[in-house]
Amino acid sequence: MVSVIKSPNGIGRHMSRDRYQHGRVEEVGKRVKKWKGHFYVYERQLDGSEKRRHRAVVLGLKSEMTRGKAEEALRDQIAKETAPTTVHASPDHTLDWFWKNRFKPLKEPTWKASSAPKMVWFIENYIVEPFKDVPLGKLNRFDIQMHLSRLATKFSKSVVVNFRTYIRAMLDEALEQDFIGKNAARKLILPATRKPSKRTLTVDEIAELLGHMNGHRLIVRTFLTLGLRPGELFALRRDDRIAGNYLRIDQSVSPLVGLVDPKTEASSACVWMPQSVATELDFWMDSRDDKRPEAFIFASRKGTPLSANNFLKRALKKAGDALGMRWRRTAERFPRVSSKT
Repeated sequence: MVSVIKSPNGIGRHMSRDRYQHGRVEEVGKRVKKWKGHFYVYERQLDGSEKRRHRAVVLGLKSEMTRGKAEEALRDQIAKETAPTTVHASPDHTLDWFWKNRFKPLKEPTWKASSAPKMVWFIENYIVEPFKDVPLGKLNRFDIQMHLSRLATKFSKSVVVNFRTYIRAMLDEALEQDFIGKNAARKLILPATRKPSKRTLTVDEIAELLGHMNGHRLIVRTFLTLGLRPGELFALRRDDRIAGNYLRIDQSVSPLVGLVDPKTEASSACVWMPQSVATELDFWMDSRDDKRPEAFIFASRKGTPLSANNFLKRALKKAGDALGMRWRRTAERFPRVSSKT
């Protein structure tokens, strides 16, 4: 029978069943005699049921222990394998299965709409893909740590930290749902990662860059002057330009989910512009064909918000390339140009 601990609200937690088995010991081997023990464990199946599986373990040499000692060793092994905290997951319970059937359906509804697609992509590519066919019960700290160390040689610290955070969370949930007996990622060590370049453009370099921006100069000026995030700037509509040199920030555009609320409540506000930026912005808006209040100020040819990634690749980096910047080499005269510069 399955023993259940009842809580006051009627919700119970299933524990592993009491076995009360003694197992059996036999003598095996033709030339070298050994004691071999036999007993059973119960594995959780995909449908929640349990399946009995036979276990056999060599207990020691007959020349070194009596049958009584062998039986005692077998009892210790049975107690370890069938303890209330010990869980035997079916081989079908792989990390990929747990992600798709238990973790993602449970956690994704609680994630913010703007960040959920990125988290899903990260977990599927950096965590699930390398271990997708590994049964939960076979995941071990060594293999996970080695994978984490390999990531540290290729990627930034943020990727390494996020990997450790998310795999800990997944295995914590697997532990909570009784699929594993311990979290193999609990004691992962963060390996050393390459230091990011903190070199930024000087005032003279910014002026030189703006001179090569042509029609995109206003976008870069607005970034530099107002400190807006790319998603906030490209979500601006014509009716967000309000009196008194203010811009209303009430939406943000995400490359994966489209228009969403700003990242924080503090981001939903009105931002003041210097007169020079306000004048240039008004001139830009007057030159646009689409005068509808809901039209995006910086729109694509299709009338949709500009893509931050496309702007970075097609405008900002091209301007930097014209100035002789080399994107992956920090030793050059100019640093790598990005939307954070």
